[in-house]
Amino acid sequence: MTRLNPDKLYVEYRDGVTLTEPAVGRKYTLTHSDVTAELLLTIGLSFAFDKITSVRDEVLAEWRVNKGKPYLYVYVSVDGQTGQYMAAFRNAIFRRELPLALEAIVYGDRSLYQAYPVL
Repeated sequence: MTRLNPDKLYVEYRDGVTLTEPAVGRKYTLTHSDVTAELLLTIGLSFAFDKITSVRDEVLAEWRVNKGKPYLYVYVSVDGQTGQYMAAFRNAIFRRELPLALEAIVYGDRSLYQAYPVL
């Protein structure tokens, strides 16, 4: 796993979201460019489906609450129309790269985490 390069992370806040509000319901869409190695993080009240390509290599996450406690719910698309071998391959890649993706989300939205350390 490579470490996050903050110079290669680009963050976009969409309408209805500020640096610190809202926390619950906040949605993240993290995509990347294979060509430039840039990570693109979109933060909004809905997922940035306009940023998702047919390759489906994005990481989606959102803040939820269960029994009064916030948690980050993360989605990845491993299986699609590609078959069992490709699904296993994609699963291995996502497992290897998920720590980097989570690091990008936390770093990219660090104002939220500074405002709400419980997250």
